[in-house]
Amino acid sequence: MFGGYMMKINAKNVLNFLRADSHVDKRGFLFKKGELNKGWQKRWFILKGNMLFYYHLPHDTEPIGMVILEGCTIDFCQNDKTTFSISFPVEGSRCTLSSLR
Repeated sequence: MFGGYMMKINAKNVLNFLRADSHVDKRGFLFKKGELNKGWQKRWFILKGNMLFYYHLPHDTEPIGMVILEGCTIDFCQNDKTTFSISFPVEGSRCTLSSLR
């Protein structure tokens, strides 16, 4: 749900956007705190537009996940300026990432 509405995503269109020759804003390793496995997992991230794709390794061709950043806010952890969380417009939804671990 996004803003009270269910968001439908066409996976084929998203992958075409990711693979297009357009500019990649940022790429690199981050540590992602899991939803089910609460430990930190090292993942390769690609930021393209308002979409953050993540992979197991840089040479992987298919992302294992994606975060749509539209309407999100970024909050840095008070005790650690390398860790930040992405808060979504849906109450209680968040993604926690760190550049160092």
